[in-house]
Amino acid sequence: MDKRKNIVLIGFMGCGKTTLGKKLSQKLKYNFIDTDRYIEHKEGTSIAQMFQDKGEAYFRDLEKNAVEILSKEGGNIIATGGGIIKNEENMCMLKKAGIIVYLKSTPEHIYRNIGDDVTRPLLQGDDKLSIIRRLMEERKSLYEKYADVTVCVHGGDVNHITEKIEREVNKYNEKDLHNTRAKS
Repeated sequence: MDKRKNIVLIGFMGCGKTTLGKKLSQKLKYNFIDTDRYIEHKEGTSIAQMFQDKGEAYFRDLEKNAVEILSKEGGNIIATGGGIIKNEENMCMLKKAGIIVYLKSTPEHIYRNIGDDVTRPLLQGDDKLSIIRRLMEERKSLYEKYADVTVCVHGGDVNHITEKIEREVNKYNEKDLHNTRAKS
């Protein structure tokens, strides 16, 4: 088993968790896992189809099972679904096994990234920007509560933001190591 801590990316849908996670995993030589793709692969269907056929509660149960499995491994960059923070048990497992990085964005940035995406089950409706604003506001305090590190992702290119994440994770690790030594 890999003893390195996981780096867990949280943030609203469309903030770049998958894109940045893949880039970061290449740079750090970590495995990359996207919880949504992991669940889709196991179920043999899309998340949109799962929501439609079996509902959000069914999907959240699958998400919890995925987190249980992935939290037992190390050395992964884990890109989570945007709503994972709604389950405290999920977040406790992920936090125990890794560093939680909140990829913070703006509603306008999210809309530019996914406004035309019809596969997002929670973004069904005419005024997608209003839906994004409402959901982001509802989830903001949870993202902030669980984050060990926060990185703003709007207004930068992938390489710059990836370097920023790496720098912030290293700072966090140094602080964590210092605190651990101070306690012993």
